[in-house]
Amino acid sequence: MSTFTDYDEVSKGYDICRRATNMDLLVGMVTHLTKKPLKELSVLDAGCGTGNYALGLLDAGVGHVTMMDGSDGMLQAARKKTANYQNNTEYRLGKLPQLPFPDNSFDVIMFNQVLHHLDDKGKDDNRFPAVRETLSEATRVLKKGGVIVIDITTYEQNTHKHQYGFWFISLLGVTKAYSNRTPPLSLIREVLQDGGCSDIQHYVQLERILMDYKMYSDLEGALDPSWQKADSSFSEASPEQIDEFCKKIRIMKAEDTLRQYFEQCEQSRLKVGQAITIFARK
Repeated sequence: MSTFTDYDEVSKGYDICRRATNMDLLVGMVTHLTKKPLKELSVLDAGCGTGNYALGLLDAGVGHVTMMDGSDGMLQAARKKTANYQNNTEYRLGKLPQLPFPDNSFDVIMFNQVLHHLDDKGKDDNRFPAVRETLSEATRVLKKGGVIVIDITTYEQNTHKHQYGFWFISLLGVTKAYSNRTPPLSLIREVLQDGGCSDIQHYVQLERILMDYKMYSDLEGALDPSWQKADSSFSEASPEQIDEFCKKIRIMKAEDTLRQYFEQCEQSRLKVGQAITIFARK
């Protein structure tokens, strides 16, 4: 799937900082669009990470969830987390863009904060071949009437005309490199439509925070490598850029401008949000 970061290492502390934060929207939309009760749904969580979204769906009453990830560490964490649902779960070690399942296998396929992790050599020319192949695979293994869910951070939410969804990305100096990992919404819609999907909708929950807010707002905590592992943007940064980021934090703290900068970014976040959730029905 990706060499973007050391996922086995990240899996050890991922749940300190990350939660499934849009479960009400997800559950409501998949039941509305599939027109099936939760207990009848078969879901593929592709790039499941430590299983936060899978557990949320199982707790809500979803009948069966298949968790797939390219990291054994992530998958083992997901297995442990969902151990109470042994009769409702399956685990598959596998790397995107391939989805090793027969045609018409699932009612719902989810990609939660996954697509920007793909090793996509075509991202700089806006073609994103790995994203295209991944979504084409998804439409293949999705049942007729099923739903694809994509949760992703857009370029505008990283930074655009001084609008910031994340306070630290601009300071880190990876705005362009990190934003270029994200396929445009128009490309996602194009591939989904080519695969037979219609009724494509997207939603931005402006107050939603991807990271635990107490950790996110611990500005000096951002100097700690364990804090930095909480967001993949740091994987895009060189050691020199991370050192420069830490220097900026210390200077702004000494000048008593760090908290003010954060609050300004927070005002922007409440306008642009941190993520967009896309639903497409086949």
